[in-house]
Amino acid sequence: MRLDHVQQANSKGLVGIGKKISHVESLLQTGSEDVRAIGIWGMAGIGKTTIAEQIYDRLCSEYEGRYFMANVREESERHGNIYLKKKLYSTLLREDLQIDRPRGLSSFVQRRLRRMKVLVVLDDVNDPQLLETLIETLNWFGNGSRIIITTRDKQVLSKRVVDNDVYEVKNLDFNDSFRLFNLKAFEQNHRLADEYVELSTKMVNYADGNPLVLEVLGCHLHGKNKKIWESQFQMLTKVPIKGVNDVVKLSYNDLDRHEKRILLDIACFLDGLHLEVDQIKLLVQDHGYSVDVGLESLKNKALLTISQDNVVSMHSIIQETAWEIVREESINNPGKQSRLLDPDDIYHVLKNNKVKVLSHISH
Repeated sequence: MRLDHVQQANSKGLVGIGKKISHVESLLQTGSEDVRAIGIWGMAGIGKTTIAEQIYDRLCSEYEGRYFMANVREESERHGNIYLKKKLYSTLLREDLQIDRPRGLSSFVQRRLRRMKVLVVLDDVNDPQLLETLIETLNWFGNGSRIIITTRDKQVLSKRVVDNDVYEVKNLDFNDSFRLFNLKAFEQNHRLADEYVELSTKMVNYADGNPLVLEVLGCHLHGKNKKIWESQFQMLTKVPIKGVNDVVKLSYNDLDRHEKRILLDIACFLDGLHLEVDQIKLLVQDHGYSVDVGLESLKNKALLTISQDNVVSMHSIIQETAWEIVREESINNPGKQSRLLDPDDIYHVLKNNKVKVLSHISH
């Protein structure tokens, strides 16, 4: 009998994912003989891969064929979809197969696969076409097989493959966030020195429940004195954390030009105003393009949220990455940036009449 998921996660230095693992395993229904595929979906750094890794490690010994395909997005860009398809099925069947087409598998390979119970994890899938290439149909696999797909884009999850079994990974609550940050910053899980409690609370509030941000911040501050902590906190909104910033940029780069424009406008001008979808549509207009479609796509890519009351909001880390993207358009000449954010930049650009589009100034 397995240990409780919460105890196991804690013993590995993981915080706040025991219940999430249990929820995903309940979706897998490992006792059933049918073939099932589930999706794990959420924003960058939220813990999708960690959850998938823990489940894979716990279950893999029960499957005849097994493969954890890490960094699918990156590997696809580097080697192509056919390479990944060949690698997946060669690994499952433990044989160097010759696969050279995006659709279908040979009858020989299909016959062998249907006799096997397999466990496959496809981690960080960003392209629905790639998923169709790798897993065209669940009929390829033997009874009891399980497929897990992690993604930042809910639209990637093909209805033919995943159906409706999608688990959305939520932010950590404050207590778990505080514990995780503590473990990384101090390598301890007990009461902090009073001088660090307030600063730690500020850092945890800034991270807003994102495990990657908490870990990167905690590791960066480990062993540093209080003055460094205070300085780092002051810098956070001006100089984004590189490791986190780079991960969020991957999601941004997947957007089309209309989605990028909507995201940057909301991040620079509208987030924090608690505006509803209809209000956003009035303020963010894009001729010839449906803002409704853009908002829904950004929501599916976990780059913004829309509450039950239709209020649009964005995680602070995504917002700050968007600010950095705008700054990088022209670091030394703010007048050439598409949007102005810094009050000093706004003053100097307007004073010297260097701004091209006044509507793109953040007030």
